[in-house]
Amino acid sequence: MQINTVLQAPVSEQRIRVLFTNLENYQVIDVDDQNAWPFTLTSEELEDFQETTDPFPIPSVQEGTLAAQKRDEAVSALKPLLEKHEALFEKKTRNELIRLAVEQSGRPRLFIVRALRRFWQRGMSPNALAPDYQQCGGSGKPRRNLDKKLGRKRSVSPGEGLVVTEDVADIFRTAIETSYLVGKPVPMSVVLNKANGLLRSRYPDITPGRLATRGQLQYFYSKNYRKHEAEKRRMPARAYDKDIKPLISTAATNNFGPGARYEIDATIVDLYLVSDEDPEKIVGRPVLYLVKDVFSRMIAGMYIGFETPSWVTAGMALANAFCSKVEYCARYGIEITDSDWPAVGIPASILADRGELLSRQADTLVNRFGIQLSNTRAYRGDDKGICERHFNTIQAEFKPYVGGVVEPVNGKKRTGKRYELDAELGLSAFTEMMIHLVLRHNTSHVVKDYDFAPDMPNDLAAVPIALWNWGVSNRTGKLRTCDERLARINLLPNETATISEVGIKLRGINYTCQEALKAGWFDRIKQNRPTKIEAAFDPRNTNEIFIRPVAGDDEYWVCDLSDRSRSYRGMTFVEAAQKQYERKRAQASAKQRADYSSIDTLDAIDHIVQREPAKKPSKPSLPASRRLMGIRDNRRDELAAERQRTSLSKPDSASSTGHKALVIDIKTRSEPCLDYPDLDSFLEDGDD
Repeated sequence: MQINTVLQAPVSEQRIRVLFTNLENYQVIDVDDQNAWPFTLTSEELEDFQETTDPFPIPSVQEGTLAAQKRDEAVSALKPLLEKHEALFEKKTRNELIRLAVEQSGRPRLFIVRALRRFWQRGMSPNALAPDYQQCGGSGKPRRNLDKKLGRKRSVSPGEGLVVTEDVADIFRTAIETSYLVGKPVPMSVVLNKANGLLRSRYPDITPGRLATRGQLQYFYSKNYRKHEAEKRRMPARAYDKDIKPLISTAATNNFGPGARYEIDATIVDLYLVSDEDPEKIVGRPVLYLVKDVFSRMIAGMYIGFETPSWVTAGMALANAFCSKVEYCARYGIEITDSDWPAVGIPASILADRGELLSRQADTLVNRFGIQLSNTRAYRGDDKGICERHFNTIQAEFKPYVGGVVEPVNGKKRTGKRYELDAELGLSAFTEMMIHLVLRHNTSHVVKDYDFAPDMPNDLAAVPIALWNWGVSNRTGKLRTCDERLARINLLPNETATISEVGIKLRGINYTCQEALKAGWFDRIKQNRPTKIEAAFDPRNTNEIFIRPVAGDDEYWVCDLSDRSRSYRGMTFVEAAQKQYERKRAQASAKQRADYSSIDTLDAIDHIVQREPAKKPSKPSLPASRRLMGIRDNRRDELAAERQRTSLSKPDSASSTGHKALVIDIKTRSEPCLDYPDLDSFLEDGDD
């Protein structure tokens, strides 16, 4: 059995501490008895005891404190006893040594006995003699059941002051929680006025000298409310999580290498641009998309233009990130190699906010490219802080040197001059400048406080291109490559188009292509042509769409606008939809007018039908056979009268007064022809 071990008795609750042993017997003491002295137990008697937790852990005493001073005094008084520790376990010798310690230290016997007993019961170490000052007083416990105000007395203000009882404490809590911890912070003086108002409502007879003071309210607040808890209650949960909540991890912790996760975001640049063709024209502020690799902090791709943030614009930025940037930089006169901007390939995942990538069109990234798409939480821009923060960083690099920078509302006054008038860069020049800034960031920028993984070498610089190259060599390898045009087509929105004899119809617009004509899709015969097909289209241009004849294949056909829909050429799909809407409204209005006028037409027809039968005699003068035989002659007479009425020449009076007799040849008589005479035969040439 080891010395200083605490043992529990098998039946009773007695706890003892082993003080000394001579291999056969043990000297122990009861740690819970205030009047205990050591006694002897044999090893056989200790076999039934069980080892238990020490009830008196050795305290830590800060040097220079009163507790350390009291400890040193007790150790000094017990020094004659501790030098002969083994002799203390016999009563007679112990009493002699205690008397000697009393004489040498000048302390009372009771002090020596209590210190020695405390030394044995609490672990036989110098710190065991330290007083239990940590258990003194009521630290942190409010004292409410008082009749007299705590703290110093007033020296200037009249009155005794307010005693903070439990009721007054409830009033303080109500005032603080309903005005100070709700919404925007207010001055403590406002809270004090509310608290005193509640006091006067509850205690109408209270005097001005018994009202609460600002010091009392401030002290109550500091003692009962922690600052971080107050801030959490004061602001919305999403604002606290975004701006105040502790950051216990980093963005690169779960991203094992380049391309493991890209972040994409857009912003409107704080800079006005002018037209490339006419520098006098101010064209507004461009949109900047950035695609950034989380592991290496490299900018993998970007888009700069005037298209508003949308799925199509995001697709252009992603296509730029997936493909080589050599040709892209060459368009702006910047010669680079793939090693200067090595971010080429399709990443494993993309993180975007709840905007353009939170749509059905974004399924293309998953289905066509095999990319895991994630969206941030609402109002949590810190979820993709690497990309979000870089907008401010990269704009801060060019703002001091260019004109047309957007100034803050509370910025320095400029005597009425508009900063838009200082615009001097065109879109091409601004894009060229941004490419230089991106290249400098990728190749030489040192990432501050980069969180290196344990397996990364110590001599690896925290530069994006160095981190990317190391990650490609040691982690992920090269990313999957793709064709830039095919990538852009795959990132376009997709909808179902219909196929008929007149062409391929998408959103009410007809298209044709040579491949479909050769396949006989538009022949006007009954055939097993496809009736529906998926079509990719650029919402900014109605002139062409892209279809896949075989689903899942990389082959695509380019379909041009047909002549049937030539009125939509050069438009956006939004403009075309507006034009279709206006045409439908015009047709609907015309249909309403036609339906309205058809009522008058039917009334006129009904009037004629009702009027004309009255002109017919009720009983015919000729038999039915004679009436049928005279149809041809009657028609000839009517035709002559019509020609006379419609002729451009004046009527012949001689011919009009006489009547010619009708001679009928009985032998050559034939059945009358009731067909209308044909003037085309009269107008034809005589020769065939």
